[in-house]
Order: sequence, then C-alpha cells, then structure tokens
Amino acid sequence: MIILIMKKNSKILGILGSGQLARMTAIAAQQYGYSVYIYCNDNHLSPAEHVATKTIKGNFNDLHSIMDFCSLCDVVTLENEFIDQEILQYIDHHQPKKLFPDSETFKKIGDKISEKEHFQSHGLRVTPFLKVKSISDVLAFAEIHSFPLILKSAKGGYDGFGNLTIKNKDELTNNFSKLKGDLLVEAFIPYEMECAIMVARNADDQIVSYPIAHTIQENHICHFVAVPAQIDSIIALEIEKMAIKAMKTLNAVGIFAFEFFITKDKEIYLNESAPRPHNSGHYSIEGCETSQFSNHVRAVLNLPLGSPALTSKNILMLNLLGTQNGPALLGPLNSFFQIEKGYLHLYGKMESKIGRKMGHFTLLGDDLKHMENKLKQLKGCYYL
Repeated sequence: MIILIMKKNSKILGILGSGQLARMTAIAAQQYGYSVYIYCNDNHLSPAEHVATKTIKGNFNDLHSIMDFCSLCDVVTLENEFIDQEILQYIDHHQPKKLFPDSETFKKIGDKISEKEHFQSHGLRVTPFLKVKSISDVLAFAEIHSFPLILKSAKGGYDGFGNLTIKNKDELTNNFSKLKGDLLVEAFIPYEMECAIMVARNADDQIVSYPIAHTIQENHICHFVAVPAQIDSIIALEIEKMAIKAMKTLNAVGIFAFEFFITKDKEIYLNESAPRPHNSGHYSIEGCETSQFSNHVRAVLNLPLGSPALTSKNILMLNLLGTQNGPALLGPLNSFFQIEKGYLHLYGKMESKIGRKMGHFTLLGDDLKHMENKLKQLKGCYYL
C-alpha cells in the first residue's frame, strides 16, 4: 500500500503568462496536486484561466505587480521569453531560487543575437548571422551569403511575426522598415529537413531528451509534426548531443526546445531555442510516457524527471490554425472524434486570427501512410 501524505497547503506554482502553454502546464501541475496561479495581461478570458487555481490580472511591465504575484508562489516559471531582463533579474535578487529558468539563463538567450553569439562561442554550429542597422548592412551580408536571406527582429518574434524572407534587393528595400527594434540577418540554409528536440533538466542536473520531431513550417509557422523523425541514427545522436550541450551551457532548469536544420550534405545547424514548453512537443501529452509539460513541472520543482519514451510507433500532430479574423469557430467536431487513437486539444481562445494557433490534434498509430490519409480527411476542419 502506498500512502501519500500532503501538507495542508500544497505548493503553489506561478506562471507568468496565460496562453495555451500555461494552460497545459497548469493541467500537468494539478495532476501532481499543486495549485497553479496565473499572471495574465489579457483582458478577455485567456486559455489558462479556464484551468488555473487563481488568476491575477496585470501588466508585464509592472514590476511591483509581478513581485507581488511572485511572493504568493513557491516557484515561478514563464510561458514565454518576452519579459524584460531587468524584471527577471529583480525577481532573482529579491526572491532568490524561485524563478526557473532564472535570469542568468535568460540573459544568455535574451534575444536572437545574444542567443546565437552564446551558442557559437561554445562551439555549436549556428546559421551565419549579422546584427544589422541599415539596408547597406544587409547588402554587405548578401555579398557573402547571397539572397534569399532571413531578416528577423532580435526580440519578440513568434509564429511568423518578426521574420521576413528576403529574396532580392527590391524586397529588402520595401520591407526593411516593417520590422522593429534590433535586427539581424541570417543566411538561408537550403535544408532538407527541420527538426526539433525537447530537453528537460532539473536543479540536480538530471537531464532527459525527447525523441526528435520532424517539423513542417509554412510562412514561419509550424503546421505539422511527425515523431520520430525519419533521420539517420548518427544524425539523431549528433542532434541530441548538441541539444544537451546547449542546455548545459545555459545552466538551464525547465524544459527547452532546440530547433535544427539538416542539409542534403548532412550538416546540422542549431537554428533557435525556446526556454519553455514548445509547439513541437505537444504530441508528448499522449505520445510519451511523460509529457513535456509534466517534465517541465518536475524540473522547475526539482523533482525526478520522467521517461520521455514514445507510447506509439508513430505520432503525427496537426496544428489547428485560424483562417480568418473573428470569433473562434471550429468545423464539425465529429470529423476529429471519429478517428481512432486521435486526440483533440482546443485551447479555449475566444478570438481567431489568421495563422493563430487555436488547438492541435494528435494521432497515434503503426501504419504511417494510413495515419497521413486520416489527417488529410480533416482538411477544412480548422478554426474560422
């Protein structure tokens, strides 16, 4: 017989952010008996509010409100990487050993420029890049690396926002001013496959890495994920080694995503990292013995990490994206429920926007071709 003895007041996990990542993290934490407090800057009902123990509304630039929120929690984590570094440092200084990942980790990857500089300085191959301030800076880079190029905002970009593919000088002239803040330009890597891997680490330096996922992007937005990625075992081992090395250089606690390019010549480039649960790891809820969200909770609370082993031979995940701006409305749910070993997740967002991630659908099975055909039947069953 196993007897669980819990304190009258269980630990409180605080999450700065209230979108779908906070929602799924909160559900995972509550499975272990923890209360979850959400700090939310959304005036409308947010995805995480549906499941949170307590929601506190505030502004992410309001230091005093954030500190008051942190004081209510035993451990605090973040849903995204967009909170100012000064606020994160203030939390660490005044409420030490509470924020995970901590401000020192975020400082190393606070924007896409410092991130690439950090990984490059530790011997990890990254896509060639340059911090730019003018069109002439980009043109000088293009003389070496040629068009097309990827122009990015150093901070704040996600789901296609803050990224532009530039095919020639005219496109550069017409689009340079569309991106704000510090900018960088990257060489376009003619990759054969884009992959992602999740790595979890706790404060005791226990590390687990998930199976490598093949991610398919359109307009810089992830549409489809297949696990395990159909890649050579030597390539897979090298990606895992690079991701774990990157995790250690950051001294990171929590779960991180690392995205890689694989070229025709089997060269591997570390493209980007994400210091949180990631869209490419959503399949793990049903597809792994321990989901990315459960291991993120375990990591930040310094609990033993769980096995990331797959529960199925093949796993496919389809992102459900908004197709127009307006009230959220999904096509017939029967289309999803009639698929065996299919799992539908809707995030509870009230408004749909073009390209916005409104939910995802995960499919488990053995016959990959049959699974792909099943997903094709869902064409049109997206948020409107």
